[in-house]
Amino acid sequence: MKKITINLCYLCLLLLYACEKNVKMQPNPETMDMMGFIIDSTFTNPIIPRGADPWVTHKHGFYYFTYTQGGKLVLYKTKNMSELALASAHDAWIPEQGMPYSKNLWAPELHYLDNKWYMYFAADNGQNANHRMYVVENAAADPTTGEWVLKGKVADPSNEWAIDGTVLEYKGQRYMLWSGGNAGAAPQRIYIAKMSNPWTISSEKVAISSPIHPWEMNGSAINEGPQVLISPSGRVHVVYSASGYWVDTYCLGLLSLNIDGDPMNPDDWVKTPQPVFSMNAESGAYGPGHNGFFKSPDDSEDWIIYHARSLPGGGDGNGRNARIQQFTWNADGTPNFGIPVKIGVPIAKPSGEPIRKVYRTDNWSIASFSSEETVNNRLASKLIDNDVNSYWITRYSSNPTNYPDHWITVDMGESLTVDGFMLAQKSGDRKVKEIEILISDDNSSWESLGTFELANVNLVKQYLNIDVRRTCRYFKLVPLAGYDSQQQPGLAEAGAYIKGE
Repeated sequence: MKKITINLCYLCLLLLYACEKNVKMQPNPETMDMMGFIIDSTFTNPIIPRGADPWVTHKHGFYYFTYTQGGKLVLYKTKNMSELALASAHDAWIPEQGMPYSKNLWAPELHYLDNKWYMYFAADNGQNANHRMYVVENAAADPTTGEWVLKGKVADPSNEWAIDGTVLEYKGQRYMLWSGGNAGAAPQRIYIAKMSNPWTISSEKVAISSPIHPWEMNGSAINEGPQVLISPSGRVHVVYSASGYWVDTYCLGLLSLNIDGDPMNPDDWVKTPQPVFSMNAESGAYGPGHNGFFKSPDDSEDWIIYHARSLPGGGDGNGRNARIQQFTWNADGTPNFGIPVKIGVPIAKPSGEPIRKVYRTDNWSIASFSSEETVNNRLASKLIDNDVNSYWITRYSSNPTNYPDHWITVDMGESLTVDGFMLAQKSGDRKVKEIEILISDDNSSWESLGTFELANVNLVKQYLNIDVRRTCRYFKLVPLAGYDSQQQPGLAEAGAYIKGE
């Protein structure tokens, strides 16, 4: 009996190990390593809740993002595209009113040409039939600084309706591609023309793509949003958007230039007969289109950025939001975009983005606080409950504190090594704009790590890096200013982390 008992125990241990191993293998947005850290290595789409006609370019270690905002040109600067929601907005250029380019600024694109920055955009005077392409210039190294100067209209001799301008550099010649039509009426075609400098078209235009397939004519017969994509072997492709942007079946098509072909010869462009990226209801991707491209931070991966709607029904009221996903290349040198990644499902960050190992807060506690909201159960302990949907707020406490007397101290239970701290803002109002972080070993003597700025976003984890790795048991959060007039700020979650390898 003893031998049987031992074998049964051994079998139970094996089963227990197998179960534990199986649990760890299950996909989880918060993957844990062997030390119990939560590994922050994924993100979910959409990366921001807005972003019609998204564009991104990478220069000097930063990504610069822009999208259609109608009345002005705005830039966002970030080191990590998966964390775009945390980037601050920089108003680059606001047009003078009463001009032909004062209204309906569409599809801006940022390009670095001849050692200067240029932003191309379509605009009109309030009448869509008057849409034309324009460009502004900035000589600063960082396009979020310096002065943007209008260089003027970018037009071919016909001076017809034009939107969605982009630039192709090929064999020492610069070209502009855009979408044009008869005062904005269908059909809209993709045109190309030579350029003599970043603001001047120097040839007649040539149509290289017209809507000829049924999937290019849903809602209206439209080819628009041309985007240049160069394959690893150097072949030139143009990815464009087809059909009306307001329909669920808005999609991406592909033009490929023959090897050693002439971009100005329409016969040298080959159109793929089927769309290369389309609506996918299961993914929550309706009307995916008007895209751009970028490389991962380590330059090893190709990524597409595009907009889509999360719900069916089309229209302007069903907002377009920006999404990103990695793509690969087919054996024939054409891009393989796959299908839109499902919204809300964790996917690996672009290669080269920082991986963080976040401490679990199961054994943490709140050492002290200035006040808490007892009426609505928005207690100080909510700050470390591993749920960004629960908040710590002080508005309805018996002695609510105001800036800068608001504070809360977290006890991590033991001395831990940290490279930074994680904070998440609550949804709605009363968001913190500036916060001071202090650390201590004994909850008595405190050292300030400085003041940090938080982004005005809902329920997004924000990682605040410190200059030098530190060891402490306690950290104190002292909100100093808010984004609105509310004097009782709220936070959703707090944590600490070390950098991953």
